[in-house]
Amino acid sequence: MEINDDLINAYTTTKFHVFIPPIIIEIGKRNAELDTLIKKDGQAEWAYLTAYNPYSKELTNKENLLRQSQLISKISDYKFYEGEGVGEDPTWKPERSILIVGIKKNEAIDLGKEFEQNAIVYGKINEVPELITLKN
Repeated sequence: MEINDDLINAYTTTKFHVFIPPIIIEIGKRNAELDTLIKKDGQAEWAYLTAYNPYSKELTNKENLLRQSQLISKISDYKFYEGEGVGEDPTWKPERSILIVGIKKNEAIDLGKEFEQNAIVYGKINEVPELITLKN
């Protein structure tokens, strides 16, 4: 699927939830709770991504769960928190996702590409989360 303005808008209005501790990450909005969590873990940067629905092609729950477990096994050296991305479109189911603490931007981009994602969310403490598109 081509990354068009509608898809970018869908991503930028999505609320990226962390289950425990309960945090909601939004593109372009600083988040003091998130900064505190990242600092507590002794890091300065993070990424939020999923392995669900490669290139926005909806897969079965079983396929998505398998892909997500493969992603988790790839990031076992990092501290991470599970969550889900919840978009405004009620027809699109929330996607299980992971907040990865301490991952470098280029590593997060590579991981997003490996799992065939259109975009990831990346940030640093005291900065606003940014949407990084991965394909045209």
